[in-house]
Amino acid sequence: MQFTEEEKKMIAWLRQQHEGWRSVRIIILIASMMCALFAAWDIFKTGFGAHPLVLIVIAAYGASYTLGSWAGRPEVSLLLKLVEAQEPRHDA
Repeated sequence: MQFTEEEKKMIAWLRQQHEGWRSVRIIILIASMMCALFAAWDIFKTGFGAHPLVLIVIAAYGASYTLGSWAGRPEVSLLLKLVEAQEPRHDA
């Protein structure tokens, strides 16, 4: 299968996004843990209120989103594997 230049650009963009998820997931997980720590600190200092609740919700959402899609989007992974299988090998 031959790809047009526009399709090759889209594949390269998908590959870049898929590879970038590796670092983004760590950042989101660390930010979620920091939100949870700030919420715990706020509860310890001022008691339970609206501010710590918002931080807890953000921490829970970020952690569940990151852990739930740790490997990235499966449809993108499958598409990239299919594209790589179609590409001709340039081995010496």
